Amino acid sequence: MSKYCFVISIIFLYACQTETATPVVDTKIDVEANIKTVVEGETHAYMEKDYQKWASYWDHSKDVLRLDVADGAFAQQSGWDKNGGKLESFFIEHPEPITSTFENSNYLIFHDANLAWVAFDQTWTTEEGEVSVAKATITLLKKEGDWKMISYTAIQYDTEEDGVDTLGRE
Repeated sequence: MSKYCFVISIIFLYACQTETATPVVDTKIDVEANIKTVVEGETHAYMEKDYQKWASYWDHSKDVLRLDVADGAFAQQSGWDKNGGKLESFFIEHPEPITSTFENSNYLIFHDANLAWVAFDQTWTTEEGEVSVAKATITLLKKEGDWKMISYTAIQYDTEEDGVDTLGRE
C-alpha cells in the first residue's frame, strides 16, 4: 500500500509542477529588433558576397520585387529568378567583398503577425570617405516562422539637395 501512496504522491507532485504551455507572443520591441536584424543581415551578406546567406533572407517566389533608383535612372526586376539568380552570377564574377561601411537610421516599421513594412535611411561610406545616401523600403513576409524579404526599394539622392525627406519624418 505504501508503494502505491508513494507513486501517487510522485505523480501528484509532478503534475503540480508541470506548467501549461503558453504560446510565445513577441513584443513589439522584439519583432522590430528581429526585423532590423534581417534588414542589416541581408546587407552584410551582400557585402560579403555570400550568396547562400544572402538568399536565406529572401522569399524565393515570383512575387519578389526589387527597385533601385540612382543618378536619374532606375532598374526594376520582378520574381526571384530574375533577382536572386542574377545576383548569384554577379557574386561569382565579382567575389571581392565590399569594403564600404553602412549605417541604417531613422527606421519606420509597421507590422502585424505575418507582414512588415520597413522604411529607413541608409548611408554608405567608402574607404576613401565618399558618402552616398538612400531612402530604402522593404516589405517582409513571415514564412515558417522567419521574416523573408519580398520587396526592396532604394532611392539614392544627393546629400546636398534640400528637402529630400521623402517620408516626411523628422
